[in-house]
Amino acid sequence: MLTMFENFTSRKISFGDYTVNLEMAGDGPGLLLLHGFPETKAAWHKIAPDLAKNKTVIISDLPGYGNSTGPAPDKEHTNYSKRKVGNIMARAMAELGFTSYAIAGHDRGARVAYRMALDHSNVITHLAVLNILPTYEMVKHLNYDVAMMMENWLFLSQPHPLPETLINANPHFYLNHILDSWAAKASMISTEARQEYLHYFKKPEVIETICEEYRATNLDASYDYEDSVNQNRIACPTLVLWSQQDELLDLLGNPVTVWKNWAENVTGAALPGGHFLMEESPTEVLEQFVNFFSA
Repeated sequence: MLTMFENFTSRKISFGDYTVNLEMAGDGPGLLLLHGFPETKAAWHKIAPDLAKNKTVIISDLPGYGNSTGPAPDKEHTNYSKRKVGNIMARAMAELGFTSYAIAGHDRGARVAYRMALDHSNVITHLAVLNILPTYEMVKHLNYDVAMMMENWLFLSQPHPLPETLINANPHFYLNHILDSWAAKASMISTEARQEYLHYFKKPEVIETICEEYRATNLDASYDYEDSVNQNRIACPTLVLWSQQDELLDLLGNPVTVWKNWAENVTGAALPGGHFLMEESPTEVLEQFVNFFSA
């Protein structure tokens, strides 16, 4: 067990040939935390213990990331669409006995989280998304300038085995390139967290999952588009947090304004730091979460 989660209880929930690995602590209403790329559940270690003072906090490795195993990749990439991953996480929460719960996600985990809020609106009470806009908004506004800031989207979604082969040749370099170049202050990502990320980033099956999850972008955008056409909006209160230094989001518009096209009740704030908000600005994120999830 990670020392950063020493007061949490480890759980593994198996569904046939794949397993969801998670940590739990606290008491009260459920709060599911989902990490992003290129991290694991360790991304939440600076704020999860405090959140567990008033909530039952569940921190999961996304299917195929970290110590979770995912379904086998398929030719259409449906097994790593945010709908499929969201369904897996919803099933895991049901197995834990939660009939309703709040959810927060960062980066790729935020894409799973808002898809769950759309597809499982009867159980999601609150939604917080960190440093993202809906996938359809990203695709719709893609141009040269945007693409240059989304190199990971375009690289990782290339056909198998090109990105896997290149990353597996030097996983340490690529992982630290992402962490160091996306953070405003890379030293805020702790040594223990980096070691955890690298441990799993060295596993070829994890890299394949990551690439498959990016290859599902067209599917994810199509699900968003269907919701937009059908006026299926996020019904629960939605908190949008983003980095003051995120140049990509600056190109695409004010995040609160954009999310108001997708959700009924949106609040939000720009926070100091770079992409990895929970690690770079934990005090600010914790304050926002406590206020929002207590409402």
